[in-house]
Formats: sequence, C-alpha cells, structure tokens
Amino acid sequence: MAIGVGAMMSRTGFLVAVALMVVFSYRLILREETELRANQRERYERYANAVPRLWPSLLARAVSAGRQPNWKDGFKAESWYWGFAASSIAFAITLNLKVFFAIFVASIVVFWVSSAVLGKKSAGQAAP
Repeated sequence: MAIGVGAMMSRTGFLVAVALMVVFSYRLILREETELRANQRERYERYANAVPRLWPSLLARAVSAGRQPNWKDGFKAESWYWGFAASSIAFAITLNLKVFFAIFVASIVVFWVSSAVLGKKSAGQAAP
C-alpha cells in the first residue's frame, strides 16, 4: 500500500513512506508473534516453523483445518482496497484529487453498506 501511495509522493517521501511501512509492519509482526506464542505455545511454534514469515509459499506448509474458505466474506473485507486502487488509477489518469476522493469515499460507503446488509442477512439466517 505504501508503494501505491508513494506513486503520488516525491521520491524522498516515497522512500520514507516505504521504509516506515516496513518498520511498522515488522514490529507489528513481532508483536503478534509474541502474543500468539504466549496464547498457543507449541501449536504456534509448529506453525511458525512450517510457514515463512513474510513471503507466501506456493506449496501448502500447514495442515488444513478441514474448513471451507468463506470467499464472500474474504472479498467483502478486501473490497475497499480495490476501491483505493481504482481511485489511485483514476487520479493517475486525471490528476484530479476530487476524482480520487469521490471514488475512494464511494468505495468505503459501498463497503459499509454491503457489510451492514450482509451482516443482517447472516444474523437473520442464524436465528431459528
């Protein structure tokens, strides 16, 4: 995300933003790992030894829990990132910040509305 936003910054701002994002992300990873080790102990140790920390693997490295993925919720959760990407592309084409913010805000509104609607449907289906 810092690289995408960095495209709209000066070269120095780009380098600083990317460096800070790397530092922030790595500190967050270390903090989360500490909490997981404290809560899950050897289960997390086995997982951490099997799975790379930063780079995804093309091969399965951990045993499946046997559950099916919930693609609808996954796409919904990431949808505003696609809106951000669309607004960044629109800005790159038009160089108009109003266009950028209009698309970005619209994507967030669509995310919130879809979350509310899908949340109500899920709650209604769960009720007897």
